[in-house]
Amino acid sequence: MSFTITFDASLKVKRGPHAKNLFRHIARDVDQAADHYFPQRNVNIVPARTPLNVTRVNDGAGGFRWPVTIDGRPPSDEFDDYLKHRLRSVHRPLRRDAVLMRPIVLQLDPTWFATQNSDWRENHLSAEARRYMAAAMDWVCAEFGQPNVVGWSLHLDEYHPQIQVLMTPVTEDGRLSQMEFFKGPHDLKRQHSALRAAVAASGYDVEHRVTERSREHLSSSDFQARADRLRAGAMKLDLDIAETEAIAMRLRSRVSVVDNREAELASREREAAAAREALQQALLRAREAEQSARRAQANAVRALDDANSERSRLEQASARLESLPPYFERWLDRTTSKDGTPLRERFDRDRAKMRRQAGAPIYNDSMTPTKPRPGVEY
Repeated sequence: MSFTITFDASLKVKRGPHAKNLFRHIARDVDQAADHYFPQRNVNIVPARTPLNVTRVNDGAGGFRWPVTIDGRPPSDEFDDYLKHRLRSVHRPLRRDAVLMRPIVLQLDPTWFATQNSDWRENHLSAEARRYMAAAMDWVCAEFGQPNVVGWSLHLDEYHPQIQVLMTPVTEDGRLSQMEFFKGPHDLKRQHSALRAAVAASGYDVEHRVTERSREHLSSSDFQARADRLRAGAMKLDLDIAETEAIAMRLRSRVSVVDNREAELASREREAAAAREALQQALLRAREAEQSARRAQANAVRALDDANSERSRLEQASARLESLPPYFERWLDRTTSKDGTPLRERFDRDRAKMRRQAGAPIYNDSMTPTKPRPGVEY
C-alpha cells in the first residue's frame, strides 16, 4: 500500500503584522515555554500537547537551533530577526507588495499514521516517521537553499503531525523573487515529484502517481477556489467537532459537579441527622435533670417544713418548761422531799433531763438568773 505526502506552498506573506502573527503561531511552543502566551485562532490545536512541538530557527551558520528569549522578548521574535538579517542581503529596495515569505506545509499521509504509527499521540513519533520527515526537510533545504529557511516547527498538537517551514525567496544574486522558486504549474509538479522521490529514498512507500487533486492544483486557478471551499468546509466540520467535544466536556464537567453536590448534600444530611440525634439526647438529659431538680426542690421544701415544725414544737416545749407561775417557784424553793432533798434541785434535774430528751439546748445554772432561796420550811 502506497501513501501520499502533502506539499503545500500556496500561502504568501507580505508586509504588515501577518508575519509576526505567523511567527507566534508556528513557534507557540517556545513562546509558551518562556511564559509568553499569544491567542491561537486554529481550533485544531490541543494546548496540552503544545509543549511536545519541536521548533528551530536558522543559526546563520548552516544549521538550526532552539529559539531563545533575548532581552525579555518572545523567542518567536528570533524568526523575525533572522528574516530581517536575510533580507539585508537583497540588493534592491523591497517593493510594497513584495512577498517576503512562502510558508510550506509538509505532512505524511494521515492514513500512514493510522496504520503505521497509530500511537504517536501517546508515544511520540516512531523512528520511521522522524526519518521520513527529516528527509522532507533535507529536500526543502536543498530545493530552496538552507539560508532561505527562516525556521521550521514540527507540530504535534494538531490532528495530524506536520512540519511548517518558513522560506524567504532570496536568490543567489541578491534578489527577492518568489517566481524564481515557484515558476509555474509545471515546476510545482516537478517539486511534488522530487519531494516524493526524496522521502521514498528514506523508505517511505510513496504514491508517485500525480492525483487528480495535484493536477487541478497545479494547472487550474479554479481548483484553488474549490480547495478554499473544501478547506472552509473542513474547517467548519472541525469547528463542529471541536464544539461537540467542548459540549461533551462541559456536560461531563456538569455531571461531575452534580455528583459532587449530591455527595456533599448526602454528607450534610448525615451531619444534620447526627446533630438532630445529639440535640434530642441533650433535650432528654435536660428534661431528666429538670425532673431531678424538681424532686430535689420538693424534698428540700418538705425537709424545711419538717425542720420548721420540729423547731416550733421544741420552742413550745421549751416555753412550757421555762414559763412557771411565781407561786410554783416559791413552793419549789420552800419545799423538800421526804429524803430531805430540796424540790428545786430535783425539779432542775428533771427539767434538764426533759430538755435533753427533747433535743433542746440545756441551760446550766449560769444561764438562768439565780434567786435567793429562803430557808426550807418543814
